[in-house]
Amino acid sequence: MKRVILAIGISILIVLSILAVAVASESTVVSEFSGESQYGGSLILNRSGWRSAPEDPQTVYIEIVAPNVRLKKAIREALTNVTRAHNLKPVYVNGSIEDYDLKGRVVVVYLPHAFSRDDLLSRECGVSGILYYSYPGDAKTFVDIMMKRNVPEETADTLEKLALELKFSSVRRLNEEHILNQTVSVAYWWNLKARVGKLKDGDPYKMIAEEIAAQLDNFLKSS
Repeated sequence: MKRVILAIGISILIVLSILAVAVASESTVVSEFSGESQYGGSLILNRSGWRSAPEDPQTVYIEIVAPNVRLKKAIREALTNVTRAHNLKPVYVNGSIEDYDLKGRVVVVYLPHAFSRDDLLSRECGVSGILYYSYPGDAKTFVDIMMKRNVPEETADTLEKLALELKFSSVRRLNEEHILNQTVSVAYWWNLKARVGKLKDGDPYKMIAEEIAAQLDNFLKSS
């Protein structure tokens, strides 16, 4: 009987060891809930009174709102690589993004929630938030909506609602101000998590940043 128990115990230890090695060797990026919404194109009208924006399409004004300095640094590096790959000049905003309204393209990364964990087998980082991209540089719509928001607790539903509101409000404003270039894109994530096992090289902060940058890359390709 003792031998049977010992054999079972050894088998359990072997299985647990295999599982531990597997977890420590994995590298994954997953999101519980995500989506995107886009409105693209430039109007072609035969009447006067309409104008093109932004003033300088080759400049991208970028604002990153994130509670973690390390995460913010990783996102900045990833966005710089993507914008420069499209022959664009990234300019990071320290003050209000509204000061650059319609002056260049606008990108805002808004991540109100972020967490990180470091345990025996893996390192993990997670965020929830949105990526806002406006080709004509509509910063005013973003600032106006964020100032009026009154959300006690952010959820997947509130982030999706924010993304749609940003898109529709921006298009409405661009029409009201007779601006021809109206491309606006928004992506949103709820619990976007990156995990790297201790036996594998990698940085979960960079993995999150690269996921966000990849989405911006898609927006830039379609604008």
